[in-house]
Amino acid sequence: MRYPGFWLLLGIGVLSCSSDFTPTVYVGMSYQVRCIDCQPRALDDTARNVKTVDEENGHQTACRVDSSSGTKRVTFSVEHDSSDESKNYSVQISNGNVTGDESDGPCQVTVVEGANTYQGACGTDEPTADRPCQVSFNVDKGVLKGNLYCADITNEATANVTRYIVAPLTRGAASFEVYGCPGL
Repeated sequence: MRYPGFWLLLGIGVLSCSSDFTPTVYVGMSYQVRCIDCQPRALDDTARNVKTVDEENGHQTACRVDSSSGTKRVTFSVEHDSSDESKNYSVQISNGNVTGDESDGPCQVTVVEGANTYQGACGTDEPTADRPCQVSFNVDKGVLKGNLYCADITNEATANVTRYIVAPLTRGAASFEVYGCPGL
């Protein structure tokens, strides 16, 4: 005689014996892709106020830290995937130096809004043509907080199309916070 509850309990027991523990990554970020000084003028993209954990309401979150020679570099992302491409968006900051200045490192920002992907190098200094994004990081008790500001970040498909990544409805830096990132 088979007991359906037995298999359910056995399955729960097997799952609870696992020693792997990956913390849930939470990403909170308020930002907007805007056409501030662009020509020809275009409408700004939707303002985003993201507060989510992985696999919540169509979101994927991720974070990792790589350490080398006393330098910690963080890569984190939040992505919203929808069957309607116009509702897809994501932000990723890759290889950001959380232990000091970033003047010539591999830091990179990628922002997707619908069918458009904007990408550019980042640093701690004011935006330039070579490094259109400025980032700042602060780590306190394992929580990563910071700001992101991009001026004239280029569209991958059309290099002459540029946008700003800023706080919603402003010209100021967007803020972010990340919890659950192993290695911070």
